[in-house]
Parts: sequence; structure tokens; C-alpha cells
Amino acid sequence: MAEHDTSVRSNAQIERRTHTRPSACEVELLLEELRGIPRDAPSLSEALELRKAGWHLVVAYCRISHDRHRRDGHGVEDQARHCARIAARHRMIVIHRYVDNDKSASKIGVRRPEFDSMVAALTAGKTTAGYPIDGVVCVSDDRLYRDVHTFQIFLRCFTAHPARVYADGLDTYDLYSEDAAQRCLLGAAAARAESTKQQHRAKLNHRARAERGEPVASRRTFGWNADMVTLNHGESEVVRSGVQSLLAGKTLTAVTHDFVASGYTTTLGNSWQRQTVKQLLRNPRICGYRKLHGLLIRDTDGKPVVGQWRSIVSPEEWHAVSQMLDKQRHPGGWAKNGPTPLDSGYLLTGLVRCGRPLENGRRCGAPMLGKPAKASYVYCCRPALDGGCGRVSRQGPAVDELIVQKVLGMLCGPAGESVLLVRPTLSWPGTHHLDIATRRKAALQEQWYAEEISDHEYFSQLKIEETSIKRLMTEQQMWALNRRSDTHEPVDTYARWDALSRSEQRELLSGLLESVMILPGTKGSHRFDPATVVPVWRRTVSARPTR
Repeated sequence: MAEHDTSVRSNAQIERRTHTRPSACEVELLLEELRGIPRDAPSLSEALELRKAGWHLVVAYCRISHDRHRRDGHGVEDQARHCARIAARHRMIVIHRYVDNDKSASKIGVRRPEFDSMVAALTAGKTTAGYPIDGVVCVSDDRLYRDVHTFQIFLRCFTAHPARVYADGLDTYDLYSEDAAQRCLLGAAAARAESTKQQHRAKLNHRARAERGEPVASRRTFGWNADMVTLNHGESEVVRSGVQSLLAGKTLTAVTHDFVASGYTTTLGNSWQRQTVKQLLRNPRICGYRKLHGLLIRDTDGKPVVGQWRSIVSPEEWHAVSQMLDKQRHPGGWAKNGPTPLDSGYLLTGLVRCGRPLENGRRCGAPMLGKPAKASYVYCCRPALDGGCGRVSRQGPAVDELIVQKVLGMLCGPAGESVLLVRPTLSWPGTHHLDIATRRKAALQEQWYAEEISDHEYFSQLKIEETSIKRLMTEQQMWALNRRSDTHEPVDTYARWDALSRSEQRELLSGLLESVMILPGTKGSHRFDPATVVPVWRRTVSARPTR
């Protein structure tokens, strides 16, 4: 069985030997390769035969709290390799890996999707591929849990089926025995207490350094050198010029173009976008001040603490620019003169995406925004300064009508009969969880706007929250569609659709569709081509042909 002790292989290992940091896309590909069934795992039939021969089929869980320094996924990759060695040592075979990268197990509000998937599989007794689960392997207990509540969840799901095995880097344990459960329980309580102490000490140290005016940052800020104190002459001039241009009446878009034309990139090597420039110019650091939890750090006299680093502009200039940019803000996002996307009249706002191929072989994938046109409105790809390509647009009414026809055709029964479209009701069991997820996303956005968290932390966590909200909305709508009262006769689907409000229509579409991909049309042709509009259905939905 030596073949089941094979180390985890990936292209990212070769790249790391050259000491080059992989891109975010490459890291995500590595994580997707690590997750699921290992490359060297036996087939289901082979695994069942090995199980009869005395081998245990186990799942491995890998987690690292912080992957912000190298951002290459090396921590969970090393853990996956070590789990394979542990499993082979104890006559186990890893048939599935659950990997949570850059996820804390002690911070409140941080979800671990892979951990949730693992405990669900433990409760069910098998993985999504049908492999039976005989146990769990990980490098140490604190990768799985760091508080008593999480341990209790894990233990309850682990012991839902008898005779399972658990192994870490030290030994194997019988979690069904009282002694082993007490050991893990005490370890979880001790880990939780230590995590609380560390977080408290870190907060006190962070505030103390801020009150002393010491530079505090996880990476170099644009405009300063690596010591975070002395100015980088070229970069600081770009920032100073941007502030002065805004005060002289230039738009933020024009200032962003100036940043791009300067030849400098962000400190992460990315191209400049309007939101990045806006965040930089709103940062009080450029005038020597410091914010913590959205408020300026002040001394005992109530005056702002002046940092030890060189300032780029005067406090008066920063205040003027900050107020100018803050006028465009509200808690839910950025609004200009029109309604927010959630309340807009465009049916597919938030769903429609650009499908134009790029030079690297991938598609643009940027969200397309609804904009008024001469006759009605169009869906346009975001401009390059907002992360899109700005090269694709399509007639809005035609796209909406086509997608509605496909969705309603899918909702019709197999024999052609119509079904009842049910409005989401408050009696759905998961309403509370959806409300919590929505509030959590709003709180995360507020933290980002207040510059309390980094871009990397915000966007990685935002992706998780949006996935959770979409999943809950899908469950809500599927529950509503499947809950048909016996006291009501089926109603025509098309007529029922017209009776729904625009927000209810949009919610239904979001529950059934992942996105709507708009492909580039034929050059020179102004005719609407339905083939360029591709709905991407959710996995829980099986599309039927339209009638």
C-alpha cells in the first residue's frame, strides 16, 4: 500500500522553488487541486475492497489561520502531505481532503466552509462521491477546533456512526471513550483561553503602537519605502499630485488615469482602479495621522497623534479630499445620483457578467452594469479602471426577456403543465440564518470602508459571505417552490411571474442562476444574437428546455 503514501503534487511547488509569488488565481487552482478526492486515491470499488481487507477510509482536514505573508497556500499543502504520511502509518487511506486556507478557528464570525462540509459528511456517513467515512486525520487538534463549542459539534458528528478512528501527528485516539473526550475538551478550553489572551494582547499592543505614532502595517504602503517612515520620492509625488488634482476639480476617474499613466503599480503589483485610488487618498496616513476602528487616534488633549513617518500632504488637504470622497458613500456601498443596484429597475443587475476572452485565455468575468440608452437600456461591462474590459454591451430588454423565458420554461413541469410560483415566506426555517449572513456582509463592508481590514482579507471573506447568502437564498426559493399547498390549484407560471414584484423576481432568478454570461457578438452586426446569452444554472437546478 505504499502507493497511498504519495506526496501531494502540484505545479505550484515548481514555481515556489524559484521564490516567485504565485498569483491569486494560481493559489486558488492549487487549493482546488488539494480539495476533494486526492489524485492517488483508489476508486470507490477499489476502496471498498481495501476496506474489507482492514484498511480505514478517512478524510483529512487541513487549515492555516494566516496565509498573508507568502500567499501561496504552502501551509495547507504541507499539511496535506503530512496527513498522507500519518494515514499510511496507521493503515488508513485518505479518500477526501477538506482544506480551509487563511481561516481562523478562534475569531468570531469567521466561517470555515470546508469544515462545515466535513461535519456534514461525517453525519451522513459518506462523502459526496459515495466513499464511506471510517475516520478523520489531521496534523493536530487545533487545526480542527480551538473552542469547546466547535469541538462538541465535531465530536457529535464524528460519533454519529460507530467504530471510527481519529489520528493526528502524535498518535491515534478513541473519541468514543470518556478519557479521550475529556482530553480533547480540556485542550479545546485551553486553546480558546490562550487565543483570547493573544487577541487581547495584540489589540493592546496595536493601540499602544498607534498612540506612540509608530507605523503599523502588514505590508508597505504606497508612497513610502520599506521602512514605512521615509518617503518614496516617485510614489509620493503621484499621491501628492492626485490630492492636488482632486482639489483642483478633477474627477476621480481622471486622477485614476493619472495614477495609471505614472507607470507605478500598487504595492501588490496590481494595476490601479478607482476604488484603490479612493481608498489610498482617504487614508489619513498621507497627512501623518492614523485611524483605528474608523476613528482618528488622539492624545490626552484630544489632538490627532502625529505619526513618526513623513507626511505627503497637509492635514487640511487630507480633510478636504476625505470629505469630498465621503459625500459619495453610504453604508451599503457607493452611490452617485441614482438608486442602489438592489433597488434599480434592471432585472439582471448582479447576475449578468462579461464573457469576452482575454489574452491569457480566461474570460473577463466582470459584472456588467445596466445603463440608460436612447431607446431603453443596455448591460455594459465595467470599464478597465473598475476591473472590467469595457468592450462588451448588450440590449437590456432582449437579454431580460430571453432569460425570463428560459427560467419560466425550466420551472414548467415535464409534461408541459405549469407550476405555482410561491413568494418566499417568513416561515422558512432558515430565515434567521439568512438575516445573520446579510448583516455579517454589511458589517464586513463597513470594516473595509473604515480601513480596519486589508483588501485581501476583505475580498476573500466577502466571497465566502456572498456564497453563503446565495446558498441560503437558493434553499429559501427551493423550499418555497417545493411547498405547494394541496388546497390550491396550479396557477399559470407566466401569469404568476408578472404578479411578482421586481425584487421578488430578482430573488427568484438569483436562487436559480449562478450568473448570466454575455459573450461578444459578431463584429459590425447590431442584431441581437440569443446564442451570446448563456445562463449558468446552479448545481441544485436541472434546466429543462423552454417551451
